[in-house]
Amino acid sequence: MKNLKNYIASISIAISLILIFSFFITILNYFDILSTNMYKGLVVITMIFSIFIGSYKLGLKQIKNGYLQGIYYGIVLSIILFLIGLIAKEKIETSNIIYYIIIIITSLIGGSIGINKKTTEYNQ
Repeated sequence: MKNLKNYIASISIAISLILIFSFFITILNYFDILSTNMYKGLVVITMIFSIFIGSYKLGLKQIKNGYLQGIYYGIVLSIILFLIGLIAKEKIETSNIIYYIIIIITSLIGGSIGINKKTTEYNQ
């Protein structure tokens, strides 16, 4: 049950960051400050940054196997985003699959760094 709370808290952090950054990026796009390519790039960077921070926070709360927790976290987020895409009637394409793989790898790295940061703090 405690692990589920950690996942929900980390996913909440990631989604909150995504919403906040998306709001500002949308405002910049609305006033034609960003080009289309810049807009798409910032959306991807926002997603990667938010997922990294969420999995990092999850890794800090874990006792062991940060990389496994990161993979689970990435899979859960990928499933959530996939379901949202199905609801929005988004087509399943190769670029989407690559996007989900990037999410899983980012969360794996974030979870690993989070748990390693925690263990180095205890060793000092």
